[in-house]
Amino acid sequence: MNTSFPDLTAIYCSLLAVWLFVLSIRVIGLRGNPTFAFIAQGKGDEELLNRAIRAQGNLIEYAPMMLFVLFFLETSGASELTVRLLGDGFLLGRLMHGICMGFMRSNMPLRVGGTVLTLLSLLAGAILLFLHSKPF
Repeated sequence: MNTSFPDLTAIYCSLLAVWLFVLSIRVIGLRGNPTFAFIAQGKGDEELLNRAIRAQGNLIEYAPMMLFVLFFLETSGASELTVRLLGDGFLLGRLMHGICMGFMRSNMPLRVGGTVLTLLSLLAGAILLFLHSKPF
């Protein structure tokens, strides 16, 4: 059992926090803040702003639960490979979805692929965590 600091979870938390920062700066730029206009590429465009807000919000909605799942798996002794596969799948899914929603008008393969990777990683992690724990 791994009783040290959950290093893998910390890495994914850090990477997701950086991605949230990027998505947040994108929203700020699209809202017309001149400091971040370099990232706006379409300032004043309501559709792009709404998509960017949803990309940011969607990450905020899913990331905390996945980080809990990774944390509990890692601290309960799940294999490093398991945690890495789940974390990598989730991170890739969030990047794909965030790029599509936050920076493009439309790209269904990125959006659907990102959603599928996110949900499969979350579901697989939840099932593994349940099986790995002693609920009763």
